[in-house]
Amino acid sequence: MKIIHVCETIIGGTGSYLSEVIPHQVERYGAENVALLIPQTHMPFVEKSILDSGARIFTFARPRRLSGSIYLSFQYLRRLQSFKPDIIHAHSSIAGVIVRSLRMFTRAPIVFCPHGWSMDMKGSRAMLRMTEVAERVLGRLPDQIVVISAHEYQRALDIGIPTSRLTLIPNGIANIVPAVAPAPWDDDRIKVLYAGRFDYQKGVDVLMRAVEGLDDRLSVRLVGDAASGNRVLPAKLPACVTEVGWLDRKGVTAQMMSCDVLVVPSRWEGFGLVAIEAMRLAKPVIASAVGGLQEIIDQGRYGYLVQPEDVQELHDRLLELDREELRAMGEIGHNRYLSKYTADRMVRQLDDLYARMLLTSLPAAAGAGTDE
Repeated sequence: MKIIHVCETIIGGTGSYLSEVIPHQVERYGAENVALLIPQTHMPFVEKSILDSGARIFTFARPRRLSGSIYLSFQYLRRLQSFKPDIIHAHSSIAGVIVRSLRMFTRAPIVFCPHGWSMDMKGSRAMLRMTEVAERVLGRLPDQIVVISAHEYQRALDIGIPTSRLTLIPNGIANIVPAVAPAPWDDDRIKVLYAGRFDYQKGVDVLMRAVEGLDDRLSVRLVGDAASGNRVLPAKLPACVTEVGWLDRKGVTAQMMSCDVLVVPSRWEGFGLVAIEAMRLAKPVIASAVGGLQEIIDQGRYGYLVQPEDVQELHDRLLELDREELRAMGEIGHNRYLSKYTADRMVRQLDDLYARMLLTSLPAAAGAGTDE
């Protein structure tokens, strides 16, 4: 089986997802049979596990997002001819639009994974309505849409995508923690970690407003950088906040090992992979009640939920944090991770889906070869 993963960006959750999927697929199908198409400028963000796997990596120019989409289209068509994939797996909205719109150029089954529906983004009502219509139309073009949370599944049903096109495969991460020592973080205050992009979706600006006045109680670290949209951090950070910058997976894990709690203040979220990365380490999570985060935390049973963009509620939750309670919640969250969000389960489900799709496509392919 030859598989190509097509991405308009690999920064953030998509890259973490592929760092679990691609090494497994290389081991199962061979390095020569697994390929990844990404922007050239995103090569520094490719996870080491992907690079070490030996999977083939193709790149395209991405000087700007719009022109990058044109380059992606040309490179995608080129790789259809040179790589000849049996399965095409497109990730996130822009790559999904391109691969689905060019459906007529391949007989290979197409999988699309939104990694968060574009119609869940903040925007005008007219724009969101147009996005819903576009997704309804495009939703009938791929052979299967892999949704990573029950929230994504329900949103697809809400806009009229048929259940026959949908497969729910919740995200997962390996139960083997990267071999790394905890990051130095010597502070008597409660240690709060944020790990993600510094853009509007992720709500890091909400966290900055919420920690105002808590300098004596909290030590806050920000791991990440802006990857899409404008950087939303204030020019002057609160006194209790330290900006660490972008780190690789081992670096993020080291910071998580040292923190008391992870905060995920997203405005919208298809899943929220960073939350289960923390739960794997038995670290408690405070998250916005949006998208897949609500399922991960299960309405507050396995972590703390606050309303999105509610600065006062997040401030009050941070003010009330107690280390003993945090440790107890961390253990509860760890059990949740083990029961529901391991990578072994995720990659097996994806293997099964690919196999079913290929089996279904065989009669059509055989019939096509006999046309006169």
